[in-house]
Amino acid sequence: MSYGDGMSTAEKVSVRFPPSLMREIDRLVERGEFSSRSEFIKEAVRFFLLHYESPKELWEEYKLLARSRKLPSEEEIEKLLEEVDEEWKRSRSS
Repeated sequence: MSYGDGMSTAEKVSVRFPPSLMREIDRLVERGEFSSRSEFIKEAVRFFLLHYESPKELWEEYKLLARSRKLPSEEEIEKLLEEVDEEWKRSRSS
């Protein structure tokens, strides 16, 4: 599976994140682990797509991680996913 980075063919997506997630992303960028927020988000999506198996598997993995780290609540994640889905639907209808 290949995910090209050709900027001329890339689609722009607007996403809202809870402040707690943005602080975590910014911390990684400040430490130099990623060059920008956009780079982090693209890499996170690539990682997700490579490892995604099913919604149930995803939530089980998330719950395991949430126990060991301070992660956003399921409600925050659900809201974020709904916003992304709505944005995607709007972009497809225009």
